[in-house]
This record gives sequence, C-alpha cells and structure tokens, in this order.
Amino acid sequence: MTAQTTALLYLRAASAGVAAIAEQRRLCIGYAEARGWRILGVVVDNGVSGMRDAPGLTILRVRIAGGEAQAVIATDLARISRDPERVQAFARFCRQHGADLCFAEHKVNLDALLRETDCAEADDDDSLYAAREPRQ
Repeated sequence: MTAQTTALLYLRAASAGVAAIAEQRRLCIGYAEARGWRILGVVVDNGVSGMRDAPGLTILRVRIAGGEAQAVIATDLARISRDPERVQAFARFCRQHGADLCFAEHKVNLDALLRETDCAEADDDDSLYAAREPRQ
C-alpha cells in the first residue's frame, strides 16, 4: 500500500471515568504510531456496558462504510463487546468494508474469530490469539 493507513481509535469503559479511557488512548495511539498510521479520530463510549450495542460502534460503522478509515484500533476484544456474537458481527462488518480491526494489547486472529461465527463456543480459544498481521 502506498498511501498512509488511516485509523479510528475506539475506547470503551463500562464505568465512567478518565483513567481507563486515558490508558486505552495511550495504548492505541502507541499502536498506530509504531506502524506509522494516521489517526483520523477517537470514538469514546465512557460508562457504556460491553453487553449492549454501544453508540460508538454505530459511529464507527458509518465512518467505515463511508470509506474514511482503513483500520479500527481498540485495546482488546472486550472493548468492542463482551458479547462474542457482537464482536464477530463488527469484525465481519470491518472486513466487508476493507477495514482492519486491530487490538493494541493482543494479536487476535480474526480469521479464526470469524470461522467461529456459526459455533456456540470456540473449539480452540488459543487459535483466536494466533498472530495475523494487519496491514503495515
């Protein structure tokens, strides 16, 4: 890819407060900077449970569908949702729109995650954390 990758950061904490969001922001910015990516914006759901559809995910979907970003960065899977089906749906949406879903704290194998879409439980949770490198 010749153009610089553009990314949106997604930060979510169930308990409203600045410390958790600030730490997530630091980790996600570090992830983007280490790859030379340009951060387009930061979407924050502060005080939003991971068990419901967070308003910030709707904002991300609109921006991704509009072609604004090539990547979404969160610190970990649980920031997207605590519901595995919602995580899978968001990961599938990103993939369908050509955006990478990246996690600053853990490498996640999204291919394995998406293969589990039709299964109630992952057969091999370790396969979800096998390295799959996103765009450079």
